[in-house]
Parts: sequence; structure tokens; C-alpha cells
Amino acid sequence: MKIFKGFLRDNLLTLCCIPVLAGIAVGLFYLYDLPFEPLFYTFSVLLVIGLCFAVPGFFLYRRKALKFLELRENLFSLPDIPPLPASLPESALLGALGEQRDKLSEERELSQARRQDMLEYYTLWVHQVKTPLSAIKLILQSGQGADDEALLQELFKVERYVEMVLGYLRMETMSADLRLETCSAHDIVAQAVKKFAPQFIYRKLALNFPEFQNQVLTDEKWLTFAVEQILSNALKYTKSGTISISMDERDVLTVADTGAGISPEDLPRIFERGFTGFNGRQDKTSSGLGLYLTKQILDKLNTPIEITSTPGKGTTVRLFLHRDKQLNF
Repeated sequence: MKIFKGFLRDNLLTLCCIPVLAGIAVGLFYLYDLPFEPLFYTFSVLLVIGLCFAVPGFFLYRRKALKFLELRENLFSLPDIPPLPASLPESALLGALGEQRDKLSEERELSQARRQDMLEYYTLWVHQVKTPLSAIKLILQSGQGADDEALLQELFKVERYVEMVLGYLRMETMSADLRLETCSAHDIVAQAVKKFAPQFIYRKLALNFPEFQNQVLTDEKWLTFAVEQILSNALKYTKSGTISISMDERDVLTVADTGAGISPEDLPRIFERGFTGFNGRQDKTSSGLGLYLTKQILDKLNTPIEITSTPGKGTTVRLFLHRDKQLNF
């Protein structure tokens, strides 16, 4: 019944013309005093012819309407919009519908991928942040007086993990947040060193950080975040020795440690999300998120990163910060 009403509505103009034309014909026959019998037969023949066209037209209309209704119900499950018998406006509408469907499908897939990415990230992050929280609980339950320094170190780890997740959330809109300006590379690194100073003292590690005057075009906040993560990794895997930070005349920032190093088979995968490698599995506190985030941020800053390492001797990280000071990106 719904389709039949739609058929009548879409052909309303034609249906309205029939009684108007019939009325005109009757009026003319009346004015000229013509017999009405031929008019009756003419109307009868026209009615039969009209029905011969209307009935097939209705069934064609019904078939097209059913296909459109099916398309509405299965718009996103169909691989492609099937060709439908349609008028020029309907064909244009179907073309626009197909384009919008493809865009929505892409956005849906992207949204699902982001959601899965977020779920995986938070799953790893929760496991990571549980470690210092458990350590704090054990220290407080030891019954021998809280070790203030140990508590501070574990709280610092929690703070770092919170900063990491905030950085991950903000990374989605990082392009809109970028503020490129000429900055002192030494001041950026000094901020990170100052934050990790208690870690150097607690772990009894030496720091080699000579003065350098390099000016680089970058986003200070995001580059600081990346440097902090690199320094955090160096501290995590260096049990004794020295961490050296330097910058040459080509604006290559180098962070070198004398820590455990990275095995050659792990090096190609260190920037993968969730990859911990041999050292991470041994340490049991690594989530494989730090270097992944660092690489994502440095890519958006157009800053190449290179890591070389020798197991048992240490790791060297290089950031290539040189670029034309007038460059816009």
C-alpha cells in the first residue's frame, strides 16, 4: 500500500490532468450540441489504453522502489551500489550517495582503527603503570619505614607514564598544535636533564653534557617530549657508567649511554608499537610505547632519528635537527 500511495503521489500531475481534459471535452461537446455517445466510447478506449500503460508502469515503479528500499537497508554491506533503473535526477542522487557512502566507509574504518589503536595502547599503558604502583605498595607495606627516595623514584615513573599517555592523546591533533620557532637546542635538552636529575643521582650515573650553541627550527614542547623519552630509555637500561649528550656543527643531537645495548635482531623493530625486544622482556617493565611515540612525534617534526647499538656496550641515538631556518612545514 505504501508503494501504491507513492506511485499515485509521484504521478499526481498526470492523474490531475485526466479529469481536467475530460471536463474540457465534455464542455466542448455540450457547447457544440454534439452527441455524447462517441465521447463515451472515446473515453472508454482511452481508459483501456491508459490502464495498459499504467499497470506495467506501476509494476516497474514497484520494482524500482523495492530496490531503493533494499539499498537503504544494506547501503554499507554492499560492495558497490548496483545499477538501478532511474531518471536523471535519481542517477545524480545515486552517484552522490555512492561518493558519500565511500567517504563514510573510509571514516568508519579509520575510526575503528583508531579505536583499536587506542585500546591496544591503553592496555599496554595500564600494565606499565601497574609496576611502579605495585612497588609503592610494597615499600609502604614493608613495615620498616618508608624509603622516601625509593618512593619518589616510583612516583616519578608514574608521572612519566601519565605524561606519556597525555602525549599520545594530544598526538592526534599535533599538526594543529605545532608552533615552529627557532629554539636553543641546549635549553631544550637542559629541561629534560633537569627533570631526570634525581634519576642520575639515585642511579649514581655520570652525565656528560657540554655547552653547545646550536639554534634549531622546531616545536620546543614536542621536541622536549621526544628528548625526555630518549633520555628515559637511556637511564632505564644503563646500570652504571655515563650518559653523554652532545651536538655537532651539523645540528645532530647525540645521546649516548654505556648501558645494556640492543641486540642486532631487535634494532629494525624498536619503533614498532608494543615491541619490547630482549631487554624489555628481561626488564619486565617495558611496554614498547616510548620509542613508538618518539618516532611518531619526530616524523611530524620532520626530524629523522637514527639508533645504533652494541650489546653490552651501549646505545647511541642521533636526532638530525638541521633544516633551512626559513622552511615552512
